[in-house]
Amino acid sequence: MDDDEILYINTMMHSTLWLAKCRHQIPAWVSEFHPQKLPCKLLHDTNKHDRHGSYNWLVQVVFENAEEWIVRFPKGTKVRYPDEKVEAEVSTLKLIRDKTDIPVPEVKAWGVAEDNILGLGSFIMMSVIKGTSLDSILLKSEPGARGMRQDISDEVVAIIYRQVARFMLQLFKLDFARIGSLSEPPAGTVDIGYAASVHSRPFTWRAHEMLVLCGVDTYCPKSATFSSTTDYFTHVADGDLQQLHQQRNAVDNESDARNKLICSETLKSLIPRHVFAKYDKGPFKLICDDFGPSNMIVDNDRDLNIVGVIDWEWSYAGPCQLFSSPPRWLLLQSPNEWGRDDEEVATGYEKALQVFLEVLEEEERSTLQDMPSTERLSALMRECNEDGHNWFHCIMRDGFNGPDRFVWQQLKAATPDFDQLASAVSEEMITAFIEEKMVALAAYKLESAKKRSLSELVDVPL
Repeated sequence: MDDDEILYINTMMHSTLWLAKCRHQIPAWVSEFHPQKLPCKLLHDTNKHDRHGSYNWLVQVVFENAEEWIVRFPKGTKVRYPDEKVEAEVSTLKLIRDKTDIPVPEVKAWGVAEDNILGLGSFIMMSVIKGTSLDSILLKSEPGARGMRQDISDEVVAIIYRQVARFMLQLFKLDFARIGSLSEPPAGTVDIGYAASVHSRPFTWRAHEMLVLCGVDTYCPKSATFSSTTDYFTHVADGDLQQLHQQRNAVDNESDARNKLICSETLKSLIPRHVFAKYDKGPFKLICDDFGPSNMIVDNDRDLNIVGVIDWEWSYAGPCQLFSSPPRWLLLQSPNEWGRDDEEVATGYEKALQVFLEVLEEEERSTLQDMPSTERLSALMRECNEDGHNWFHCIMRDGFNGPDRFVWQQLKAATPDFDQLASAVSEEMITAFIEEKMVALAAYKLESAKKRSLSELVDVPL
């Protein structure tokens, strides 16, 4: 399924102008948040030397006492609901610093758009964690490559996996009563034993990308939370169908339209088979959609001590079984990105998973002696790796999963009666859908050609 190119061009045009706005006023503004109001200066002279993530613009400042802060702004039109995004991440960072020893940045100050006198929108000011990106050490050097280097030794992999396993075991101890994003508890809230308050919808990467790249808002109302895994999975599956119907270029042709509708409709019928009944009503766990080596910092490429875990922006309390599913980042590249017939990568992933499970079980034996072995994270992870649960979870976590993707092929293979379930989608429904999408696709292609011509006039990088 393609992104909506028209939306992308509009986003790039606006972001290019937004990045240069008010930059010279930032130092004086940041100084107002320092406890001693110390003067500071920008580390870089121009914004092209600042750090630019997929969703954030990061400015580093240095105070006269040599203290350094990172100031992070959600990028203009690249982020929807930025106030909500920032509040959820700040609450997550504070919880992790309070309840675990995972090295995350310290929040110095933060605010929503109306708090920013410069007009640059929501912001977070954080301590700087210095070191080397773990991703840069592990990643293949070929341009565009996303997988792990083949020459990484088993010893190095085990060192990294062990540290991450310790982090995950600490997060696994945090329980939540509902599915949704974290927020600071309202004044007068009674502590009922849960890790943090959940008062708003789960602010997931999946729903955000559908909104930004496809123009389809699959978020539930802001105040809505979920009391069961079943309800949440149903909401996600409904969102896939909503995107399929509303995004004009959601299909490539008639055959693609047929296959995508059948898979999306059938996905809902698979939900009862993949919900773990014991954990359907909770407790729920802290999930970060962007957790992995790409957001971890090590001291150096020899000792590989993880000194920072950053970017918790897509975090929310979610189904226990999603947290417990085999980590998608074991080979850096998520299974959702694998090719249709990428069996070699799948074999390597299974090998990496067994290494991770061995390390995880060793850590559990030393830290969770009182927990029954059947309730430990490693046991749940092994269960998730059976009967197609992991492939179902991959589809629930990430969007843009067409029927030809590896995860869908594996889920079908793990569902012997898939064709029988798919036959419940009526031919009448399919025919009407195909007609609807072919009209929408033709209109989209015409508008897209005009928009590309406009983008060339203003020199927008595509």
